[in-house]
Amino acid sequence: MMWTGIAAGLAAGALWGFAFIAPAALPGQSPLAVAIGRYLVYAALCALLLAREWRRVRALISGRLVRDAIVLGLIGNAFYYCLLTLAVRYANSAVASLIIGTIPLWLALIDLAHTPRSAAQRHALTLALLLPLSLVATGLVLINWAGLSQLQAPQGFLIGVLLAVIAAASWTAFAVFNARVVRTLPTGFGNSNWTNLLGIGSALGFLPLLPFAGLAGGIPYTLTPALIAWSLLLGIGSSWVGSWLWNLASQRLPVGLVGQLIVAETVFALIYGFVLGWRWPSGLELAAIGLFVAGVMLGIRAFSRAHAHTEPVH
Repeated sequence: MMWTGIAAGLAAGALWGFAFIAPAALPGQSPLAVAIGRYLVYAALCALLLAREWRRVRALISGRLVRDAIVLGLIGNAFYYCLLTLAVRYANSAVASLIIGTIPLWLALIDLAHTPRSAAQRHALTLALLLPLSLVATGLVLINWAGLSQLQAPQGFLIGVLLAVIAAASWTAFAVFNARVVRTLPTGFGNSNWTNLLGIGSALGFLPLLPFAGLAGGIPYTLTPALIAWSLLLGIGSSWVGSWLWNLASQRLPVGLVGQLIVAETVFALIYGFVLGWRWPSGLELAAIGLFVAGVMLGIRAFSRAHAHTEPVH
């Protein structure tokens, strides 16, 4: 089950990577318009799939489950995306991505703090994680080196940094609490129905944020075949299938380990960017990818050894 969860987490990262190149592939559309198209498709698909199962699962849908879907959809999708968009606008995309890239580090620390282990087991896992987390952090610095070296602090830079920190905290909270929800779903409800409910919650989460759309670049758009195609790819692939795979990984892996798999999103986003730009990666980019892969593999090894002796908190 652990290796199935790892494969699911890596596949989710591969699908989420498309979201990073969508704005570059759609230069005539605002990022917020692309996001709204994505989540409209996602919510419509979720509503159709949930309607098909409604008679069977409606008795299992409690008010608490609906509340969890709306709150997690808000903090993990709508609120997170708007914060990230604002952070890039006020600060710098390299700085924002570097801060977001620290999420696996925070999740590993949360796992260390909250999963019951003996003092000896906790100490051993801490030591085992020092190298993989250092490799991931170094890879993040390398991949952003060019952007950081050319950084010019625009007006509102510190506000952008603060927004990126809040965005990272938002998605970290989503990962932790979503893992708890998927492990306590009612018997017979299933991962697919939770994915559907979460998708509807994500769309509802956008509603209170729309009055602030102007702060995130507005929502002007031109309905083109490219926008429709990317909305379908992101709404179905990145959102529904990606969420289903991530929920599966969250069911089967400790929070600290599933957090390490988020770096797959960065790696695949880089690969897609190279393809879109028709270029080979630079030496620094190849080194960063190598460090990412090595860090994740060592992190998996450390958590698999620890998992043989302990179980994650439910």
